[in-house]
Amino acid sequence: MRPMERARRLSRLSRRVMARMEAGGGGSPVPTEDDLVVLDEIAAKAREAVELLRAEMDGIRNGRLQVVEELFSRKSKVLKWLELKLPLAEPFIRQPAAEARQLPKILSELRDTVTEDSEMLSRMATAAGTVLREIEKVRDRNSLSGTYGKSGEKVSGLGTSRERLNKQL
Repeated sequence: MRPMERARRLSRLSRRVMARMEAGGGGSPVPTEDDLVVLDEIAAKAREAVELLRAEMDGIRNGRLQVVEELFSRKSKVLKWLELKLPLAEPFIRQPAAEARQLPKILSELRDTVTEDSEMLSRMATAAGTVLREIEKVRDRNSLSGTYGKSGEKVSGLGTSRERLNKQL
């Protein structure tokens, strides 16, 4: 971080701390204008994340599995942004400023949606793994290393068209 950026950040942080101290109040911090802006931004990003996750789940339910790849980058950016900004809002989550923005409700909805999306993606991964194992079993069973008779001896020359069919499968 450049010295100029550090000085700006410190001064912004210092301004926030001083504003909170001046606003007084017993043990609970009073949000500054900057804090209120952050609360608004978090509420908007959380709504955006919920919309993205729902779009992903709807796509999966409708058989459009490419939606997972299409939304991955946007979803990652939004969730990373929230991960970094949420600590700034934590002291105010149960205060009237956050309640007025419905932040606790939105964050609860986000948590539930993330859980549902995660479970759906986990089930997809399990299903894909199962399909892959079954394909490997078929390949091993019908491999090009040969066909074997009932007694275990290698049968050659028979079933070459069948071997080509299995190879294409």
